[in-house]
Amino acid sequence: MSTSDTPFENITTELTRIRRNCLYTAQGYFEAAKSAERWGRLMVFIPACMTAACSLLVAIKVGPEVFFSGLGAVFGAIAATAAFLGSPKTAADHLASARAYTALKHRADTEISLMTETSDLAVLETRTRELSADYVRITSTDTPMANKFYERAQQRIQQGAAE
Repeated sequence: MSTSDTPFENITTELTRIRRNCLYTAQGYFEAAKSAERWGRLMVFIPACMTAACSLLVAIKVGPEVFFSGLGAVFGAIAATAAFLGSPKTAADHLASARAYTALKHRADTEISLMTETSDLAVLETRTRELSADYVRITSTDTPMANKFYERAQQRIQQGAAE
């Protein structure tokens, strides 16, 4: 910000920054939630199917029973571990963060759309500080996401697929 900016312009700039940060971060968390959900399902579903296939082969006595029994046990352990570790919890955490950022973005949008040059600057400043504090609160409790999800979010936003 330059020193020639008016207080109104400074507040507008800050609200726009909060809105933009929320947009990109929310979309990144939506991308991360989709990936975690998909990965979590696959890490349970595929090993469980392999366990079932191995059990079927043992039951109908195809091939070496000891091999397929051992393989089935390994796949069962993988499925059980994936289910226990709770990748759906990670997806839910990411989705909660995405929703919190989206809600904050909407609040910033509302402030931007309602403000005018004649608005009470003290009230605008107070609301802007509250939104900024909410942004900090949300970021301090997030489950971190990988950079690749933020990059996907950038691409989707730039393509106009998310707004």
